[in-house]
Amino acid sequence: MHATNVAMPRVIISGAGIAGTVLAYWLGKNAFDVVVVERSMSSTQSGQIIDVEGPAQEIVTRMGLMEEIKSNVTHEAGMRFVDDSGKEFARFPVGSTGISNEIEIMRPALTRILLAAAENLPNVEFRNGCTIQGLQQTTSDVVVDIHDKANDTTSQEHFDILVAADGLRSPTRDLILPASMKASCLKSIDVYAAFFSIPAEPQDRPYANLYQATGRRGLFTKPMNEQETSAYVMHCKYDQRLHDARESRDVDRQKNAIVALYQGLGWETDRLIKGMMETKNFYFEEISQVKLNKWSHGPCVLLGDTAYCPSPLTGQGTNLAILGAYLLANKLVKNIENPVNAFEEYETEFRPYVNKVQPIPLGGYFPLLINPDTSWGLWIQRSILSWISWLQPWKYFPNIKNVPYALPDF
Repeated sequence: MHATNVAMPRVIISGAGIAGTVLAYWLGKNAFDVVVVERSMSSTQSGQIIDVEGPAQEIVTRMGLMEEIKSNVTHEAGMRFVDDSGKEFARFPVGSTGISNEIEIMRPALTRILLAAAENLPNVEFRNGCTIQGLQQTTSDVVVDIHDKANDTTSQEHFDILVAADGLRSPTRDLILPASMKASCLKSIDVYAAFFSIPAEPQDRPYANLYQATGRRGLFTKPMNEQETSAYVMHCKYDQRLHDARESRDVDRQKNAIVALYQGLGWETDRLIKGMMETKNFYFEEISQVKLNKWSHGPCVLLGDTAYCPSPLTGQGTNLAILGAYLLANKLVKNIENPVNAFEEYETEFRPYVNKVQPIPLGGYFPLLINPDTSWGLWIQRSILSWISWLQPWKYFPNIKNVPYALPDF
Protein backbone atom coordinates (compact mmCIF):
# COMPACT_ATOMS: atom_id res chain seq x y z
CA MET A 1 0.00 0.00 0.00
CA HIS A 2 1.21 3.50 -0.80
CA ALA A 3 2.37 5.40 2.25
CA THR A 4 2.30 9.21 2.18
CA ASN A 5 1.50 12.20 4.35
CA VAL A 6 -0.33 13.80 1.43
CA ALA A 7 -4.15 13.71 1.52
CA MET A 8 -5.16 10.89 -0.80
CA PRO A 9 -7.25 11.89 -3.82
CA ARG A 10 -10.97 11.21 -4.05
CA VAL A 11 -11.77 9.49 -7.36
CA ILE A 12 -15.09 8.80 -9.06
CA ILE A 13 -15.23 6.13 -11.77
CA SER A 14 -18.18 5.98 -14.16
CA GLY A 15 -18.75 2.33 -15.11
CA ALA A 16 -18.34 -0.88 -13.08
CA GLY A 17 -17.23 -2.98 -16.02
CA ILE A 18 -13.84 -4.61 -16.40
CA ALA A 19 -11.77 -1.43 -16.75
CA GLY A 20 -13.58 0.39 -13.94
CA THR A 21 -13.31 -2.45 -11.41
CA VAL A 22 -9.62 -3.12 -12.13
CA LEU A 23 -8.84 0.58 -11.70
CA ALA A 24 -10.88 0.71 -8.48
CA TYR A 25 -8.95 -2.27 -7.12
CA TRP A 26 -5.46 -0.86 -7.75
CA LEU A 27 -6.36 2.64 -6.56
CA GLY A 28 -8.05 1.19 -3.48
CA LYS A 29 -4.99 -0.96 -2.75
CA ASN A 30 -2.97 2.24 -2.74
CA ALA A 31 -5.21 4.16 -0.28
CA PHE A 32 -7.19 6.27 -2.77
CA ASP A 33 -10.79 7.07 -1.82
CA VAL A 34 -12.79 5.54 -4.69
CA VAL A 35 -16.46 5.77 -5.67
CA VAL A 36 -17.70 3.71 -8.63
CA VAL A 37 -21.09 4.58 -10.13
CA GLU A 38 -22.83 2.04 -12.35
CA ARG A 39 -25.98 2.58 -14.40
CA SER A 40 -27.22 -0.98 -13.84
CA MET A 41 -29.24 -1.61 -10.69
CA SER A 42 -27.54 -5.00 -10.27
CA SER A 43 -23.88 -5.84 -9.88
CA THR A 44 -24.42 -8.85 -12.17
CA GLN A 45 -24.16 -7.60 -15.74
CA SER A 46 -25.25 -9.41 -18.89
CA GLY A 47 -22.75 -10.26 -21.57
CA GLN A 48 -21.13 -12.98 -23.60
CA ILE A 49 -17.75 -14.73 -23.81
CA ILE A 50 -14.48 -12.81 -23.63
CA ASP A 51 -10.88 -13.91 -23.29
CA VAL A 52 -8.07 -12.91 -20.96
CA GLU A 53 -4.82 -12.84 -22.91
CA GLY A 54 -1.45 -11.11 -23.06
CA PRO A 55 -0.42 -8.68 -20.29
CA ALA A 56 -3.91 -8.92 -18.75
CA GLN A 57 -3.03 -12.42 -17.52
CA GLU A 58 -0.06 -11.12 -15.53
CA ILE A 59 -2.16 -8.31 -14.03
CA VAL A 60 -4.95 -10.61 -12.77
CA THR A 61 -2.22 -12.89 -11.44
CA ARG A 62 -0.82 -9.96 -9.45
CA MET A 63 -4.35 -9.41 -8.14
CA GLY A 64 -4.37 -13.02 -6.92
CA LEU A 65 -7.33 -13.88 -9.15
CA MET A 66 -5.91 -16.14 -11.87
CA GLU A 67 -6.88 -19.45 -10.28
CA GLU A 68 -10.46 -18.27 -9.68
CA ILE A 69 -10.67 -17.07 -13.27
CA LYS A 70 -9.37 -20.41 -14.56
CA SER A 71 -12.00 -22.23 -12.50
CA ASN A 72 -14.72 -20.28 -14.36
CA VAL A 73 -13.55 -20.76 -17.97
CA THR A 74 -15.88 -22.24 -20.59
CA HIS A 75 -13.47 -25.08 -21.58
CA GLU A 76 -13.86 -24.35 -25.28
CA ALA A 77 -11.72 -26.76 -27.33
CA GLY A 78 -11.47 -24.68 -30.51
CA MET A 79 -13.46 -23.59 -33.56
CA ARG A 80 -15.26 -25.74 -36.16
CA PHE A 81 -16.31 -24.31 -39.51
CA VAL A 82 -19.51 -25.89 -40.84
CA ASP A 83 -21.45 -25.75 -44.12
CA ASP A 84 -25.18 -25.38 -44.81
CA SER A 85 -25.89 -28.96 -43.70
CA GLY A 86 -23.79 -28.62 -40.54
CA LYS A 87 -20.94 -30.74 -41.92
CA GLU A 88 -17.52 -29.72 -40.61
CA PHE A 89 -14.99 -28.72 -43.28
CA ALA A 90 -12.29 -27.16 -41.06
CA ARG A 91 -11.27 -27.31 -37.41
CA PHE A 92 -8.86 -25.14 -35.45
CA PRO A 93 -7.75 -25.86 -31.88
CA VAL A 94 -7.64 -23.33 -29.06
CA GLY A 95 -5.03 -20.62 -29.63
CA SER A 96 -4.55 -21.23 -33.35
CA THR A 97 -6.88 -18.59 -34.81
CA GLY A 98 -7.51 -15.91 -32.19
CA ILE A 99 -11.20 -16.86 -32.24
CA SER A 100 -10.80 -19.52 -29.54
CA ASN A 101 -8.36 -18.96 -26.68
CA GLU A 102 -7.15 -20.76 -23.59
CA ILE A 103 -8.83 -18.48 -21.04
CA GLU A 104 -12.37 -17.86 -22.28
CA ILE A 105 -14.83 -16.73 -19.63
CA MET A 106 -18.28 -15.18 -19.52
CA ARG A 107 -18.12 -11.40 -19.11
CA PRO A 108 -20.46 -11.47 -16.07
CA ALA A 109 -18.26 -14.10 -14.39
CA LEU A 110 -15.07 -12.08 -14.91
CA THR A 111 -16.74 -8.85 -13.80
CA ARG A 112 -18.08 -10.59 -10.69
CA ILE A 113 -14.58 -11.83 -9.76
CA LEU A 114 -13.00 -8.40 -10.29
CA LEU A 115 -15.86 -6.68 -8.47
CA ALA A 116 -15.51 -8.90 -5.41
CA ALA A 117 -11.80 -8.12 -5.19
CA ALA A 118 -12.43 -4.35 -5.35
CA GLU A 119 -15.43 -4.43 -2.98
CA ASN A 120 -13.30 -6.08 -0.29
CA LEU A 121 -11.27 -2.90 0.02
CA PRO A 122 -12.69 -0.56 2.71
CA ASN A 123 -12.01 2.63 0.75
CA VAL A 124 -13.83 1.50 -2.44
CA GLU A 125 -17.58 2.14 -2.72
CA PHE A 126 -19.86 0.87 -5.49
CA ARG A 127 -23.17 2.64 -6.17
CA ASN A 128 -25.53 0.76 -8.46
CA GLY A 129 -28.33 2.52 -10.27
CA CYS A 130 -26.33 5.77 -10.35
CA THR A 131 -25.19 7.85 -13.31
CA ILE A 132 -23.30 11.09 -13.86
CA GLN A 133 -25.75 13.66 -15.20
CA GLY A 134 -23.50 16.71 -15.27
CA LEU A 135 -20.13 18.05 -14.17
CA GLN A 136 -18.20 21.27 -13.73
CA GLN A 137 -14.44 21.15 -14.08
CA THR A 138 -12.21 23.52 -12.14
CA THR A 139 -8.44 23.83 -12.09
CA SER A 140 -8.19 21.61 -9.01
CA ASP A 141 -11.22 19.32 -8.95
CA VAL A 142 -14.50 18.35 -10.59
CA VAL A 143 -18.03 18.85 -9.24
CA VAL A 144 -20.21 15.91 -10.29
CA ASP A 145 -24.01 15.66 -10.47
CA ILE A 146 -24.88 12.07 -9.51
CA HIS A 147 -28.39 10.79 -10.23
CA ASP A 148 -29.70 7.92 -8.11
CA LYS A 149 -32.33 5.98 -10.06
CA ALA A 150 -33.73 4.21 -6.97
CA ASN A 151 -35.04 7.38 -5.33
CA ASP A 152 -34.90 9.67 -8.39
CA THR A 153 -32.64 12.24 -6.73
CA THR A 154 -29.57 14.11 -7.93
CA SER A 155 -26.78 15.25 -5.62
CA GLN A 156 -23.54 17.16 -6.11
CA GLU A 157 -20.18 15.86 -4.88
CA HIS A 158 -16.59 17.06 -5.21
CA PHE A 159 -13.87 14.77 -6.53
CA ASP A 160 -10.22 15.28 -7.35
CA ILE A 161 -10.39 12.94 -10.37
CA LEU A 162 -13.14 11.65 -12.66
CA VAL A 163 -12.58 8.54 -14.79
CA ALA A 164 -14.98 7.68 -17.60
CA ALA A 165 -15.02 3.90 -18.14
CA ASP A 166 -18.61 3.45 -19.26
CA GLY A 167 -18.08 1.92 -22.67
CA LEU A 168 -18.08 2.54 -26.40
CA ARG A 169 -20.96 5.02 -26.39
CA SER A 170 -20.02 6.65 -23.11
CA PRO A 171 -22.33 9.49 -22.06
CA THR A 172 -19.68 10.59 -19.53
CA ARG A 173 -17.16 11.09 -22.34
CA ASP A 174 -19.59 13.53 -23.94
CA LEU A 175 -19.74 15.52 -20.68
CA ILE A 176 -15.96 15.61 -20.26
CA LEU A 177 -14.63 16.46 -23.70
CA PRO A 178 -15.19 19.71 -25.58
CA ALA A 179 -16.92 19.32 -28.93
CA SER A 180 -13.66 19.90 -30.78
CA MET A 181 -12.01 16.93 -29.03
CA LYS A 182 -14.82 14.35 -29.32
CA ALA A 183 -15.99 15.11 -32.86
CA SER A 184 -16.29 11.90 -34.90
CA CYS A 185 -14.41 9.81 -32.34
CA LEU A 186 -16.63 6.80 -33.16
CA LYS A 187 -15.43 5.03 -36.30
CA SER A 188 -17.93 2.51 -37.66
CA ILE A 189 -16.51 -0.58 -39.36
CA ASP A 190 -19.81 -1.31 -41.15
CA VAL A 191 -20.18 -4.57 -39.26
CA TYR A 192 -23.30 -5.37 -37.22
CA ALA A 193 -23.31 -7.98 -34.48
CA ALA A 194 -25.86 -9.46 -32.13
CA PHE A 195 -24.72 -11.27 -28.98
CA PHE A 196 -27.20 -13.42 -27.08
CA SER A 197 -27.75 -16.62 -25.10
CA ILE A 198 -29.78 -19.66 -26.17
CA PRO A 199 -30.54 -23.03 -24.54
CA ALA A 200 -27.61 -25.41 -24.93
CA GLU A 201 -27.67 -28.58 -27.03
CA PRO A 202 -25.07 -31.41 -27.04
CA GLN A 203 -23.49 -30.36 -30.38
CA ASP A 204 -22.61 -26.94 -28.91
CA ARG A 205 -19.72 -28.42 -26.90
CA PRO A 206 -16.76 -28.56 -26.68
CA TYR A 207 -16.09 -26.71 -29.95
CA ALA A 208 -17.40 -23.37 -31.10
CA ASN A 209 -19.25 -23.63 -34.43
CA LEU A 210 -19.05 -21.04 -37.21
CA TYR A 211 -21.34 -20.92 -40.24
CA GLN A 212 -21.23 -18.40 -43.08
CA ALA A 213 -23.69 -17.56 -45.85
CA THR A 214 -23.60 -15.29 -48.88
CA GLY A 215 -24.16 -11.59 -48.39
CA ARG A 216 -21.37 -11.42 -45.77
CA ARG A 217 -23.58 -13.08 -43.17
CA GLY A 218 -22.25 -15.26 -40.39
CA LEU A 219 -23.55 -17.04 -37.31
CA PHE A 220 -21.68 -18.93 -34.64
CA THR A 221 -22.03 -20.49 -31.24
CA LYS A 222 -19.59 -20.81 -28.37
CA PRO A 223 -20.03 -23.11 -25.37
CA MET A 224 -20.96 -21.42 -22.09
CA ASN A 225 -22.13 -24.17 -19.74
CA GLU A 226 -24.42 -27.19 -19.70
CA GLN A 227 -27.54 -25.02 -19.73
CA GLU A 228 -26.71 -22.15 -22.09
CA THR A 229 -24.82 -21.49 -25.31
CA SER A 230 -23.47 -18.12 -26.42
CA ALA A 231 -24.72 -17.22 -29.91
CA TYR A 232 -23.64 -14.53 -32.35
CA VAL A 233 -24.98 -13.10 -35.59
CA MET A 234 -22.71 -10.93 -37.76
CA HIS A 235 -23.46 -8.90 -40.86
CA CYS A 236 -20.27 -7.60 -42.46
CA LYS A 237 -21.42 -4.84 -44.77
CA TYR A 238 -23.41 -1.66 -44.39
CA ASP A 239 -27.16 -2.17 -44.07
CA GLN A 240 -29.53 0.77 -43.60
CA ARG A 241 -32.14 -1.31 -41.81
CA LEU A 242 -29.63 -2.65 -39.27
CA HIS A 243 -28.11 0.81 -38.81
CA ASP A 244 -31.50 2.38 -38.13
CA ALA A 245 -32.40 -0.46 -35.74
CA ARG A 246 -29.27 0.14 -33.68
CA GLU A 247 -29.89 3.87 -33.59
CA SER A 248 -33.44 3.27 -32.37
CA ARG A 249 -32.24 1.32 -29.29
CA ASP A 250 -35.45 -0.69 -29.67
CA VAL A 251 -34.60 -4.33 -28.95
CA ASP A 252 -37.67 -5.72 -30.73
CA ARG A 253 -36.88 -3.67 -33.82
CA GLN A 254 -33.28 -4.90 -33.75
CA LYS A 255 -34.33 -8.54 -33.47
CA ASN A 256 -36.88 -8.20 -36.27
CA ALA A 257 -34.29 -6.62 -38.56
CA ILE A 258 -32.02 -9.63 -37.99
CA VAL A 259 -34.87 -12.09 -38.61
CA ALA A 260 -35.60 -10.45 -41.97
CA LEU A 261 -32.01 -10.99 -43.11
CA TYR A 262 -31.23 -14.40 -41.61
CA GLN A 263 -34.33 -16.55 -41.22
CA GLY A 264 -34.28 -19.63 -43.44
CA LEU A 265 -30.51 -19.88 -43.92
CA GLY A 266 -28.73 -23.21 -43.50
CA TRP A 267 -27.11 -25.00 -40.57
CA GLU A 268 -28.97 -24.23 -37.30
CA THR A 269 -29.90 -20.67 -38.18
CA ASP A 270 -33.58 -21.05 -37.36
CA ARG A 271 -32.71 -22.49 -33.93
CA LEU A 272 -30.50 -19.47 -33.22
CA ILE A 273 -33.16 -17.06 -34.45
CA LYS A 274 -35.81 -18.70 -32.27
CA GLY A 275 -33.50 -18.49 -29.24
CA MET A 276 -32.68 -14.87 -30.01
CA MET A 277 -36.36 -13.90 -30.10
CA GLU A 278 -36.95 -15.54 -26.70
CA THR A 279 -33.84 -14.48 -24.77
CA LYS A 280 -33.52 -11.43 -22.53
CA ASN A 281 -29.71 -11.58 -22.60
CA PHE A 282 -29.39 -9.75 -25.94
CA TYR A 283 -27.07 -7.02 -27.16
CA PHE A 284 -26.89 -5.54 -30.65
CA GLU A 285 -24.22 -3.15 -31.88
CA GLU A 286 -22.83 -1.50 -34.97
CA ILE A 287 -19.20 -2.47 -34.44
CA SER A 288 -17.05 0.64 -34.07
CA GLN A 289 -13.72 1.81 -32.78
CA VAL A 290 -12.94 4.86 -30.67
CA LYS A 291 -10.07 7.05 -31.83
CA LEU A 292 -9.25 10.25 -29.99
CA ASN A 293 -6.33 12.64 -30.20
CA LYS A 294 -6.36 13.03 -26.41
CA TRP A 295 -7.68 10.84 -23.59
CA SER A 296 -8.04 13.46 -20.86
CA HIS A 297 -9.29 16.96 -20.16
CA GLY A 298 -8.50 18.79 -16.93
CA PRO A 299 -9.06 16.51 -13.91
CA CYS A 300 -10.96 13.99 -16.05
CA VAL A 301 -9.62 11.00 -17.98
CA LEU A 302 -10.99 8.27 -20.26
CA LEU A 303 -10.30 4.56 -19.86
CA GLY A 304 -10.95 1.30 -21.75
CA ASP A 305 -13.48 1.26 -24.59
CA THR A 306 -14.43 4.84 -23.72
CA ALA A 307 -10.96 6.01 -24.78
CA TYR A 308 -9.68 3.46 -27.30
CA CYS A 309 -12.22 0.76 -28.08
CA PRO A 310 -10.50 -1.65 -30.50
CA SER A 311 -13.75 -3.50 -31.41
CA PRO A 312 -14.42 -7.21 -30.85
CA LEU A 313 -12.83 -7.94 -34.23
CA THR A 314 -9.36 -7.44 -32.75
CA GLY A 315 -9.92 -9.60 -29.66
CA GLN A 316 -8.05 -6.96 -27.65
CA GLY A 317 -10.86 -5.24 -25.73
CA THR A 318 -10.40 -7.06 -22.42
CA ASN A 319 -6.62 -6.87 -22.62
CA LEU A 320 -6.68 -3.10 -23.23
CA ALA A 321 -9.26 -2.56 -20.48
CA ILE A 322 -7.23 -4.41 -17.83
CA LEU A 323 -3.83 -3.15 -18.95
CA GLY A 324 -5.02 0.44 -19.32
CA ALA A 325 -6.58 0.40 -15.84
CA TYR A 326 -3.40 -0.98 -14.29
CA LEU A 327 -1.20 1.61 -16.00
CA LEU A 328 -3.50 4.54 -15.16
CA ALA A 329 -3.56 3.49 -11.51
CA ASN A 330 0.23 3.19 -11.52
CA LYS A 331 0.65 6.71 -12.90
CA LEU A 332 -1.85 8.20 -10.45
CA VAL A 333 -0.07 6.58 -7.50
CA LYS A 334 3.26 7.99 -8.68
CA ASN A 335 1.77 11.45 -9.31
CA ILE A 336 -0.58 11.82 -6.33
CA GLU A 337 -0.38 15.61 -6.25
CA ASN A 338 -0.51 16.06 -10.02
CA PRO A 339 -3.16 13.93 -11.75
CA VAL A 340 -2.83 15.88 -15.00
CA ASN A 341 0.80 14.78 -15.19
CA ALA A 342 -0.32 11.22 -14.46
CA PHE A 343 -2.78 11.39 -17.35
CA GLU A 344 -0.05 12.61 -19.70
CA GLU A 345 2.32 9.81 -18.68
CA TYR A 346 -0.46 7.23 -19.02
CA GLU A 347 -1.26 8.36 -22.54
CA THR A 348 2.33 8.88 -23.67
CA GLU A 349 3.37 5.39 -22.58
CA PHE A 350 0.21 3.49 -23.49
CA ARG A 351 -0.82 5.04 -26.81
CA PRO A 352 1.94 3.29 -28.86
CA TYR A 353 0.71 -0.08 -27.55
CA VAL A 354 -2.91 0.81 -28.34
CA ASN A 355 -1.89 1.88 -31.84
CA LYS A 356 -0.18 -1.48 -32.30
CA VAL A 357 -3.09 -3.73 -31.29
CA GLN A 358 -6.10 -1.62 -32.33
CA PRO A 359 -5.98 -2.12 -36.13
CA ILE A 360 -8.43 -4.63 -37.59
CA PRO A 361 -6.49 -7.75 -38.70
CA LEU A 362 -5.45 -8.29 -42.32
CA GLY A 363 -5.25 -4.60 -43.07
CA GLY A 364 -8.85 -4.04 -42.03
CA TYR A 365 -10.19 -6.65 -44.45
CA PHE A 366 -10.64 -9.44 -41.88
CA PRO A 367 -14.46 -9.19 -41.60
CA LEU A 368 -14.79 -9.14 -45.39
CA LEU A 369 -12.44 -12.06 -46.00
CA ILE A 370 -13.95 -14.21 -43.27
CA ASN A 371 -17.49 -13.50 -44.57
CA PRO A 372 -17.56 -13.57 -48.40
CA ASP A 373 -20.32 -11.87 -50.34
CA THR A 374 -20.87 -14.39 -53.17
CA SER A 375 -21.24 -18.15 -53.55
CA TRP A 376 -17.98 -18.23 -55.49
CA GLY A 377 -16.18 -16.33 -52.71
CA LEU A 378 -17.65 -18.68 -50.12
CA TRP A 379 -16.41 -21.72 -52.05
CA ILE A 380 -12.88 -20.27 -52.28
CA GLN A 381 -12.86 -19.39 -48.59
CA ARG A 382 -14.03 -22.84 -47.52
CA SER A 383 -11.42 -24.48 -49.72
CA ILE A 384 -8.64 -22.35 -48.22
CA LEU A 385 -9.80 -22.93 -44.64
CA SER A 386 -10.01 -26.67 -45.24
CA TRP A 387 -6.47 -26.66 -46.63
CA ILE A 388 -5.11 -24.60 -43.70
CA SER A 389 -6.88 -26.86 -41.20
CA TRP A 390 -5.19 -29.88 -42.80
CA LEU A 391 -1.70 -28.27 -42.88
CA GLN A 392 -1.93 -26.96 -39.27
CA PRO A 393 0.60 -24.11 -39.80
CA TRP A 394 -0.07 -22.66 -36.33
CA LYS A 395 2.26 -25.30 -34.92
CA TYR A 396 5.18 -23.35 -36.35
CA PHE A 397 4.25 -19.78 -35.41
CA PRO A 398 3.92 -17.99 -32.07
CA ASN A 399 0.59 -16.59 -30.92
CA ILE A 400 0.75 -13.13 -32.51
CA LYS A 401 -2.27 -11.99 -30.50
CA ASN A 402 -0.27 -11.83 -27.27
CA VAL A 403 1.64 -8.58 -27.72
CA PRO A 404 3.96 -8.24 -24.69
CA TYR A 405 4.12 -5.24 -22.38
CA ALA A 406 6.69 -4.55 -19.66
CA LEU A 407 4.48 -3.92 -16.63
CA PRO A 408 5.64 -1.36 -14.05
CA ASP A 409 5.49 -2.11 -10.33
CA PHE A 410 3.69 -0.05 -7.70
